[in-house]
Amino acid sequence: MWLLIGSLAVFFVSSILLYVVYIAMRVQSEHSITQKMILPWSFIPSTILLAGVSVCLELAYRAACRDKLARVKQMAIAACAMGIGFLFIQSDGMKRLLDGLAEAQTRNESAYGYTFILVFLHAAHVVGGAIGLWWTARNALSNRYDHERNIGLKVCTLYWHFLDVVWVFLLISFWIAVVLVNAKAA
Repeated sequence: MWLLIGSLAVFFVSSILLYVVYIAMRVQSEHSITQKMILPWSFIPSTILLAGVSVCLELAYRAACRDKLARVKQMAIAACAMGIGFLFIQSDGMKRLLDGLAEAQTRNESAYGYTFILVFLHAAHVVGGAIGLWWTARNALSNRYDHERNIGLKVCTLYWHFLDVVWVFLLISFWIAVVLVNAKAA
């Protein structure tokens, strides 16, 4: 699991750095980004839901370590529901990014497309995590997690913590892009 998280960390860190560097270079070039950029409002509730998934999984894992099986089930179901909610709300944010790109007269004057790509890459990893989340919730409902057998729950929890950290860094990079682009477009 650590190898997977490490390789994904390298992928996302390099993607985020390239995104910020590219936006900064484009803002300063003669073919500058001219369209103002607004981040979708839905990124706020989706961030809260994503953090909620991690919190619920962490609580489920701790409950499993103490053999509180009813609590494991509650937290696993709550995490699953929040993960699905995240995907629905995030799809609205992705649509808004595409709408911003469609409003641009040319694709070169907008930063929305590059932002969409990073959001999409994260969402694709969330979909993969949602499959693991569903499997974990299914196992929790079957009482398969306790103080001795909880590795699947632990792995799922670690992966979702990783997705949280990546999303926070993505949001920071998007905010930097908004500041750079809007300062130049003003």
